Amino acid sequence: MRAEDVRMCVRHGVDIVGFVVEYPRPVPWNLNVATAKELIAVADEPAKICIVTGGKPDKVLRIAMETMPDYIQLHCNETLQDTAQIVRELKNHGVKIIKTVFPNTPDLEKTAAAFCTAGVYALLFDPRTPDNAVHGGMADLSAFDKLQRAVSCPVILAGGISPGNVAEIVLQSSARIIDLMTGVEICPGIKDEAKVAALFQAF
Repeated sequence: MRAEDVRMCVRHGVDIVGFVVEYPRPVPWNLNVATAKELIAVADEPAKICIVTGGKPDKVLRIAMETMPDYIQLHCNETLQDTAQIVRELKNHGVKIIKTVFPNTPDLEKTAAAFCTAGVYALLFDPRTPDNAVHGGMADLSAFDKLQRAVSCPVILAGGISPGNVAEIVLQSSARIIDLMTGVEICPGIKDEAKVAALFQAF
């Protein structure tokens, strides 16, 4: 949410910088498109850009066209049909789709496999549901393991990850990609450079 935090995260080696844009529920990290574009402009390579949003295809496609990120993370209750449409329409623009699935997703493994078949780049397994987007929770590593074995696309792990537990969580889960936000914050939207540095020093 701050240009200095974007630069700091990139400097420490973050692979993907995420921006929450027009999320359909009230969350303290929400940005409008204009502010997101200003922040994206200061994210130097090799870091990639991810827009975290949710909702109907027309809204998601509008945001994607206005920001042109590397990834769109769909983090609400998008249907398989809507997700497939977004995948198709953004493929020619080089924008990859990450679809979030939650512990309470009905028929989790079957549903996740269907999203992979629809062409998403990856799935994000996150206990931070749309109805509990502020507080989140700890990831269920047992469910994450089952999910990884059930699908053909990469699965990103989120939930309660911090510098103090990241090494153990990655070792236990064999996660190749992790997603975190509050674990390196002082307060919502304000990153803590000491925590970001400690995260990378943990490996």
